[in-house]
Amino acid sequence: MTGDLHPKHFHVLIPCHNCENYIGPCLESLQAQTFQNWSALVTDDGSTDATVEKVKPFLADPRISMRRGEKRQYLMGNTLAGLHTLDHAPSDVVAILDGDDLLMVSALETLWDRHMAGYDLVYTDEEIQDQPHSIGRAPIGSVSIREQLWCFSQLRSFKAYLFQLLSDGHFKNPLTGGYFRAAGDLALYLPMAELAGFEKICFVPEKLYYYRVHESCNFKVMREEQLSNNRFIRSRPALARQRVYFDHTLDLAHVDKAGLPDLARETRDRFPKPRTVCLRHHIFPEEQDAWRAYHDLWIEEGVFLSGVVSARVSA
Repeated sequence: MTGDLHPKHFHVLIPCHNCENYIGPCLESLQAQTFQNWSALVTDDGSTDATVEKVKPFLADPRISMRRGEKRQYLMGNTLAGLHTLDHAPSDVVAILDGDDLLMVSALETLWDRHMAGYDLVYTDEEIQDQPHSIGRAPIGSVSIREQLWCFSQLRSFKAYLFQLLSDGHFKNPLTGGYFRAAGDLALYLPMAELAGFEKICFVPEKLYYYRVHESCNFKVMREEQLSNNRFIRSRPALARQRVYFDHTLDLAHVDKAGLPDLARETRDRFPKPRTVCLRHHIFPEEQDAWRAYHDLWIEEGVFLSGVVSARVSA
């Protein structure tokens, strides 16, 4: 079991392809943030226009670097290549900013504050170019994430452990063997939301992201493929909430089975939501059978009881 999800670094990943008209303002909006303790990686997906040249002046900022992909990987493949390039600890925060979009000035500060409060997946509302509406809203807690209307508007950020727990197969189309070329946001965020659990997800109802609409948008050029991938991704079995990373881990030697509800409430009062706690109950080998039905269970929202077998020390 691993503890300490206190974030220490903020990574911004900027996937782009043929964004020569947008990448400059995008990076300027990043540099103008009220929160300045970030590093950014521009990951170029084999652009054939002047995107790379437009990025080069920004590389004078030591926080900004660039990865150039010679062969087109499309949005999912390019994003994954960038994520695998980042050197991120499990508690690090990662936000994905599309190279043709913009950030409002307090976007990163708002996300960082929510992650510092204990949330693991955070997203804001957005302004969509030439549209009076947005899709952002809080998820429905009583319904499986895969069975409800898409709500994860941009800007989206997550603690890196959520991505690290996913296998490469989550991002691939089994019919082609390659990465999804469209609907990559569903392939990435639906499983991460399931792994995080509802109380670790935070929706910020402020429009802190500007989403550009143009003729090269995926939802325009790959609409049928996007809808087909959407249906397939939603048809996959939901992932169980992860049991590896917690905000706090406590070791207990003596636990009363009848007192578990009280222990759960006391723990929750001591560590308020959204922080998670793993209670590691140490037992002797001969106690395993008696505790088998009580260990490795959630005993309260965000409170997990695990068992650790410790050998007796002879006198």
